[in-house]
Amino acid sequence: MTNISSLLQKTGFWILFIVVTLTPLFFLPLTSEFYEFNKQALLSLSALLLLIIWTAIFVIERRVRVLRSPFGLPLFLLAVVWVISTFYKTPNRFDAFLQPGNTSTILGLVILFFSGINLTRSRRELEILFYGFLASSFTLSLLSLLWSSNLTGQLIPIPFLKSVLWTPTGNALSTFTIHLTTTLLLILLILKEKANSAKTLALGFCLFLSLLSSAAVGFRLFMDNPANRPLFLPQSAGWVIALEALKTSPLFGTGPATFLSDFTQFRPLSLNLSPTGSVRFPASSSQYLHVLTLTGILGLATYLFLVARVFIIIFKLLKTQSESPLRHFTLAALTCVGALFISQIFVVSSYSTLFFLFTLLILATLALKHLGSSLIHEANIDIVASTETGIHSPLLPAICFTLAISLSLPSLYLGSRGYYAEVIFYQALQAASANNAKATYDLLLSAIRTNPYVDTYRIAFSQATFLIANNMASNVPPAGLTESDRNTITQLIQQSVQEAKNAVSLNPQKVTNVENLASIYRNLLSIAQGADAWTLASYLQAIRLDPTNPNLRISLGGLYFANKNYDEAVRHFQAAVDLKPNLANAHYNLSAAYREKGQFAQSYAAMQSVLANLDKNSPDYPKAQAEAEELRKKAGQAEIPTPAGPQNPELTAPQPLPSPKLNPPLQLPSELGPDSTPAPSPATSLSPTPIP
Repeated sequence: MTNISSLLQKTGFWILFIVVTLTPLFFLPLTSEFYEFNKQALLSLSALLLLIIWTAIFVIERRVRVLRSPFGLPLFLLAVVWVISTFYKTPNRFDAFLQPGNTSTILGLVILFFSGINLTRSRRELEILFYGFLASSFTLSLLSLLWSSNLTGQLIPIPFLKSVLWTPTGNALSTFTIHLTTTLLLILLILKEKANSAKTLALGFCLFLSLLSSAAVGFRLFMDNPANRPLFLPQSAGWVIALEALKTSPLFGTGPATFLSDFTQFRPLSLNLSPTGSVRFPASSSQYLHVLTLTGILGLATYLFLVARVFIIIFKLLKTQSESPLRHFTLAALTCVGALFISQIFVVSSYSTLFFLFTLLILATLALKHLGSSLIHEANIDIVASTETGIHSPLLPAICFTLAISLSLPSLYLGSRGYYAEVIFYQALQAASANNAKATYDLLLSAIRTNPYVDTYRIAFSQATFLIANNMASNVPPAGLTESDRNTITQLIQQSVQEAKNAVSLNPQKVTNVENLASIYRNLLSIAQGADAWTLASYLQAIRLDPTNPNLRISLGGLYFANKNYDEAVRHFQAAVDLKPNLANAHYNLSAAYREKGQFAQSYAAMQSVLANLDKNSPDYPKAQAEAEELRKKAGQAEIPTPAGPQNPELTAPQPLPSPKLNPPLQLPSELGPDSTPAPSPATSLSPTPIP
């Protein structure tokens, strides 16, 4: 039994070593997102395997032996709060478990921490784990230098590898943060090493490379090209969103993977006047506000509990007089963890940064253990039952192993289906880029069948089926559509609408889902009866989910404009102007609506605002000047003002009804209209439609 237990422990340790070493560098060009999604898949698989191995050792040794650390309780509570918030608040729980940085990431990292500190037994194993961590950081630094030089991208004929900011973490800012933290760690370690020793020279070389890579990535990210600079949500906006979210759910927040919905519903109006006013941020302005928004007061409290524990132990170590290398290593590792916690005041940590932080926590905990700190100790937990013969039968090891299997097997099954669906979805995107309509249709349908709970697949399928139907309707032969073609178009459009509705059903709080449904309905205006009312209802629903977005008002006003309801068009275009006074396109649409009403003075005044907010170098500026001149003549004004203004998006006039038109129009079932109360789960998809 002891040999089996030792073999399992060694197996678990090497799995941990592989994960720690490989994760920062791991990516696969097999899914729609190459980097964080695949890193999370690796973490989830490894964490579940480690959990099974760890609990199997309980059964073999007939006892539950757990290494207790000062970080264990806050991490356990953090995982519990994230799980409760997921099941209690998140509209689509599959988003929380599939999207990196959310519930699966937190659970995987917490399991990795507990299993890692318990399966790494000897000091030699700690050293091997650290060397693997260091080798990974060294390789990442080397790759950063190679790509920042712009030589590698020119030599490798692969499109996604050509960017000077390419990094295997998938996020240049994360790579920059990791390099800076590694630099700090190496400096702290070198300060306590003997001069001219082989270890000092090796650490010094790694430090030199880390400094160079930090400078190279930092230059490319912040100084080389303004387009490369990361965008950050202002801190004031992050506070407003968090406080508004707390009003709806103070204890558990709005749920993991819901920040985009929180942003669109709660962002302050002042954000429209900022340079990033048109950006929809997927994360808050800091890690703490992000956690507060998603998991509420309890989530933030447990996270701050962990932060406090780290700094308390740092202060305790500073007070000790020990000169042990393990003390210096622990202090260096925890100082880097503290530095990452401080950086989280200003940014939200990506998946790679969170993994880096947890790896340092594991290393610091193991170093404390071998230091002999009183903060770390092993505990044997026993629950036994007496048999009729009087022999005690341990129950807790069997219970733990059974729970681990009960958690792991369904998770592995669902996770594998989720991953396979992503692979199929990526293949569908490649087929779409190659203009292969049939392959795109079949692959998207297969992705939905494999994982029916991802709204992105539904949106893509709704758009693809509509494009196929629109292409068929646009190429009507002189003899007209056959009954078979007409039936095929009808079925494709019904599928398009149904899948757009299914996306809304999966997450009715996500404005992009409702926008897609509104767009599908709008494209049906010229070919299906009743589509105008459906379009109107969907745009109103989108506005409720994103009330400060001027572009939605412009779209709704454009709908009224196309139907020659100019009074309502003016009202909604004016609302867009009120939401974002410096948006030239809002003034341009308002001017067009006034012009159609015959109110040339108001139209000319709106066109003056267009010129005031449009960059003189814009290709639309001469067009706006010419239109203003015509309006001036009609309005009887004396001159055309030409003030310079900030650069804004190009002008887009209100769009007419989409073409082509089918005669007679299609009769679609009333069930395809927008639901006032979306169903909690998506309706069953229609059967596949033959694609010609």
